[in-house]
Amino acid sequence: MSESLRLSRRTLLATAGAGTLAATVPGRAAAAGPEQTPPTASETREVDVAIVGAGLTGLTAARQLQRAGRSVHVIEADDRVGGRVWTVDAADGTPVNWGATFVGPKQTRILGLAQELGVTTYRTWNTGKNVQWFNGNRKTYAGTIPAVDIGSLLELNTVMSRLNGLASSLDPAAPWAEPRAATWDKQTFWSWIRANARSGMVHKLLDLACLSLFSVESHEVSFLHVLFYIRSAGSLQDLLNTGQGAQDQQFEGGSQQIPEKMAQELGDAALSLASPVRRVVTDGDRTTVISDGITVVAKRVVIAVAPPMIPRISFEPLLSPLKDQLCQRVPMGSVGKAVAIYDTPFWRAKGLTGQATSDRGPVEITFDISPGSGSPGVMMGFIDGQDQREYQLLSPSERRAAVLEQFTTWFGPEAASPREFLDVNWDALEFHRGCPVAVPQPGAITAYQGALSAPEGALHFACTETATRWSGYMDGAVQAGEVVAAEVAAAL
Repeated sequence: MSESLRLSRRTLLATAGAGTLAATVPGRAAAAGPEQTPPTASETREVDVAIVGAGLTGLTAARQLQRAGRSVHVIEADDRVGGRVWTVDAADGTPVNWGATFVGPKQTRILGLAQELGVTTYRTWNTGKNVQWFNGNRKTYAGTIPAVDIGSLLELNTVMSRLNGLASSLDPAAPWAEPRAATWDKQTFWSWIRANARSGMVHKLLDLACLSLFSVESHEVSFLHVLFYIRSAGSLQDLLNTGQGAQDQQFEGGSQQIPEKMAQELGDAALSLASPVRRVVTDGDRTTVISDGITVVAKRVVIAVAPPMIPRISFEPLLSPLKDQLCQRVPMGSVGKAVAIYDTPFWRAKGLTGQATSDRGPVEITFDISPGSGSPGVMMGFIDGQDQREYQLLSPSERRAAVLEQFTTWFGPEAASPREFLDVNWDALEFHRGCPVAVPQPGAITAYQGALSAPEGALHFACTETATRWSGYMDGAVQAGEVVAAEVAAAL
C-alpha cells in the first residue's frame, strides 16, 4: 500500500450514553485514490445506477455493473471505503483490523475476490493450547471446545448435532417457509438452550457462542435466526472453529485492502466519500439521491447499508411499512475491540495459541492477530453484548486496566506492559451504531419474511444480512452485491 493512500494518525472521539470513548486510532485509506477531492454539495451527476454505501456489498455491485457497461456512482457517508471492513495502522505501521478480520476456506467468494485483487492470506496462529477462564479458574485445552466435564461435553456434542440438523431443514432463501419456523421464531436462543440442555456448562458455552457470532446476548436473538446463520455457513463448527473454520485465515496487510483496491478500480469519478445520504426521491423514471457532498440522478438505486441505517434516510415516496418496520426490528450487535501490541507474541513460546474464552468480561474472547511474519505480537480481545455496553462507559485508563488485567491473568505477566494499547467502540460510530451484524429479534423473520431484500420501485436493497451463504461475513457481503447487481441489470 502506497503512503499516499494512508492518512496520518487521528483521534476518534465517540460519545456513547453517559460515557465518552476517546480512543486514539490510526487512520488509513480514506479515498479510492490519491487524487480524489470531495465533490461540492452543489455538484450533480447522472448515471445508470447510484449506490448508497461503499462497503463490500456496494462496491461489489458497482464493480459488476460497471463491467457490464453501466455507469455507476457510489456514495459513502464515511471518509473511507469498506463499511464494516476497516483497518487502522498502529504506531509502527502494523495493520489492525477494527472490522472484519477472519476468513475461512469455505468462504470462496471473498477468497476469490482477494486473489483477483492480489491480496494474500496467512493462517491464524493456532498452534498450542487455548486458555479458558471459567468460574475464576484458569485452564488450558486443545481444540475448539473448552475443558469441561465429560457429561457436559457429551451433552454439548448432542446439542450441537441437533442444532446442525434443525438448521439443515431450512431453505436459506426463505427460512420462514419451514413448517416449524413460526415456533422457532417465537423463541430466543436463550430459551431454546435452557429447554434442550440440562448442563449449566452447556448453557454457558452456547451463550458465549452467541456472543462471539452476533455480539448480542442469547436472550436478544430469534432462535430461527440462529438456525439460519448455521445453515448459511454449513454447520455450527464452520462458524466457531479456527482451524478450517471461519477464523482460519487473515489478510496480509489488513482486510480493508480489498475494498480499497475495488474502489481504485472503479475510479475517482465513480465514488464520493464523506457524503451522508439524506434523501432519496423517485419521480417517474428518475431517482435523485441527495447527500451532503453530491446529488446523483439515476435510473436505479442500490441501498447497500446495514438495515438499522436505512430508516435514517428520508425516502419519497416512503418505504413500505413492512420494510421500515422490519428495519426497526433488526438492531446491530454491540461490540468493541481492544488490541495490545507487544514486541513479540510471547504467548507462543509458552505453547499457547493466544485464543482465550472467558465467562467474565469485559473481554470474552481473544485471538492472536499478529502479522504473518510473527512480529510484532498483536493480541485482540472482543467485547460483546452487555459487557460492551458497560465497557464503553469506563474512562480510557479504566478500560486499559480492565483488559490488561485479563490478558495478564490468561497469558502471563508480560501481557501487563504492551508497547501500545488501542480500542474501538463500534456502537458509538455515527454511520454504524454497532457491529458486526444486524440481528433479528424474536418474531421478525416470520412476520416480515423477505421484506428486507425486496425491491421497491427503482430501489434495490442489499447487505451481508441479505446473503444466503455466509450471511453476516465478508463472503456474504460479496454474494449480496453479486445478487443485487444481477437484479438491477435485469431491471434496466
